[in-house]
Amino acid sequence: MFSLFQHRKPGKTPLIRQHEFTECGLACVAMVMGHYEHHVSISQLRRELSVSAEAGTSMAELLQLAEGKGMDGRVLQGDVKELQNVQLPLIAFWRGNHFVVIVKADSRAITVHDPACGVRRYSYREAAKLFSGFVLELKPRPEFKKKNPDDRLTLGHLAHKTAGLFQRQALLFALSIFTLITMLASPSYVQLIMDEAISRSDSDLVILLTAIFAIVFIFEVIGRFLKQLLEIFMRNIAYDDLSQSIRGYMLRTQAHWFQSRPPGIVLAIEKSLHACADFISNGYVQLIYSGLIALTSLIFMLFYNVEIALLTLLMMGVFFIIRFSLIGPYQRAVDDSIERTAQYESLLVETQKGIITLKANNMERARDAVMDKSMREHIAALMRKERLLARFDVASLLVINAEQLLVVCLGAWLILEGQMSIGMLYAYISYKRYFSDAMVQVAQKLLDKNALKGPLDRVGDLLFSPTEASQFGKTLVTSPVSIHFDNVSFAWPGHDNLLHNITMTINAGEELTIIGQSGSGKTTLLRLISGMLQPTDGELNINKTPINECDLSSLRQHVRIVHADDILFTGSILENIACFDSNPDRERVIEACRMAEVHHVIERLQHGYDTALVPGNSFFSAGETQRLVLARALYGQPKLLLCDEVTANLDKTTAQRVLANLRSLGIGLVFVTHSPEVIDSRGRCYVMERGRLRDMEGTPS
Repeated sequence: MFSLFQHRKPGKTPLIRQHEFTECGLACVAMVMGHYEHHVSISQLRRELSVSAEAGTSMAELLQLAEGKGMDGRVLQGDVKELQNVQLPLIAFWRGNHFVVIVKADSRAITVHDPACGVRRYSYREAAKLFSGFVLELKPRPEFKKKNPDDRLTLGHLAHKTAGLFQRQALLFALSIFTLITMLASPSYVQLIMDEAISRSDSDLVILLTAIFAIVFIFEVIGRFLKQLLEIFMRNIAYDDLSQSIRGYMLRTQAHWFQSRPPGIVLAIEKSLHACADFISNGYVQLIYSGLIALTSLIFMLFYNVEIALLTLLMMGVFFIIRFSLIGPYQRAVDDSIERTAQYESLLVETQKGIITLKANNMERARDAVMDKSMREHIAALMRKERLLARFDVASLLVINAEQLLVVCLGAWLILEGQMSIGMLYAYISYKRYFSDAMVQVAQKLLDKNALKGPLDRVGDLLFSPTEASQFGKTLVTSPVSIHFDNVSFAWPGHDNLLHNITMTINAGEELTIIGQSGSGKTTLLRLISGMLQPTDGELNINKTPINECDLSSLRQHVRIVHADDILFTGSILENIACFDSNPDRERVIEACRMAEVHHVIERLQHGYDTALVPGNSFFSAGETQRLVLARALYGQPKLLLCDEVTANLDKTTAQRVLANLRSLGIGLVFVTHSPEVIDSRGRCYVMERGRLRDMEGTPS
């Protein structure tokens, strides 16, 4: 039975999206704390609680985290219908593997903030199928303090990454002012024709006014055309600058950042950048421009008639009330549509990549069902956004048409009373139309700006994540390369140690073999040496320098790692082996392929080293692909080569030739393998068992 805590008057529960697969619990704690006006980011909670990449967090761990933040709580069990009688929000266990925050429960349905998919409303019948029966109820203790939100990524931060933006905005603003002047002069044409030329029967004045305003209209058309061209140019330049900057940062981010997030995250960030670039390039200028149109039009309207102008202002006030009532729902709809679109597109890419596996296992129908569900969610998200805009358009049209009827009616009454001429009414209606259109644009731009909160959070999650280089120093790694492990241990967050107290030395030019079963920690050991992972305990030295003080780029220049599942990229064979060097050394490429025993395979191809590769549709066998990957590592002329199952897909004869070639290079070699055939009598051999290293004679290392 759920209990009822008497909380202080609650605020609004924020919606916080999870960034990683398993941090839904952290997002829920952040939402509940935000409800009580202590705003904290997921990244901050992530630093305080290590989340298992496999199992996520438990309610007990979330309770412990909340207690450390000044909250009391307890885990309760009950039925979904009892939620109507308790104080919300609550953290609920959902679908047996997920956490959500229940923010509202009425007689018909419940509303939840789902960190994975946003705001959702379920009937009690639907919720009963999802609710796992347990909730975490939290309340603030007396010492619980309010906290303002941390600094978030803003459009201003992104604008600084766009060179020359201010100058282009100034030019766009100047063109906007020019078109504004010509546009505001237009209504005077009809008024002068009707009230001056026609009333005097002056045909010469008609011709003169027509000629003058024809020139004005031509300048207006030219100004608008140049303005549109500049907007297109600015939008694409801003997108290019932002994309280059963010893409470069993304490639420098730690590999774990990608591994712990959905496969469509890059697509979602790219779409978010496009939306941000569009607003940065001309959104603010358009906002100011529309504001100026509205202000100047209002001045002209007041000049013609104050009463009608006040009526127009009143109706536009109603319009803005309707418009801004949609801010929250529209923001969530835009964010959800970006997320769902990215998920669907990532499924398409994943399906293309795994088409052989799908066909081999007769999984086409099952996969189609998964994609169909994702596509429907994608379409539903787009429809939610479009329905909101449709509601706004209908409401806006209703208000504006009602205002038009009232203005014309009141204007006609004033004409009959002799207080206004027909030309003045026509001019007023023209300025009123400018005013209304400008206010609609202002409202739309403000709505667009507010809707960028979700995309900015998504980009900010990347930009506020540490890069690989930030975990390392500036000491250059020089040749020859020696490695020393001093009581090194490693564990993934939320897990027990994967490596235990490894002590080992790899001298320059030495060969070493590590044999062990899958999951024993062999590959993890190699990734520690290559700097892809950092020890959790102990010290790993490169040339007697702690690895976290070494320069990462120079480390990887001298130390290369080859995995059994490494891939080739779109491009020619030459480009792949030369690591897409802008000036590849063809002779070095050929020599690397000879050492990897793959040169003769490439030579048989019609286009040789210029043959184009398409990832996922390679005409190379697994063994040939593995040798191409090895050749790519050898092209860099490393001083220490780390080989992870490098002969796994090779026949015995080819494997022996490859190993002999590698040993002839005189560089340091570290092999990890299941097969004892790799062992050479001249090198040392270790056995890895459950994260512990011992030599073949049985002495622990």
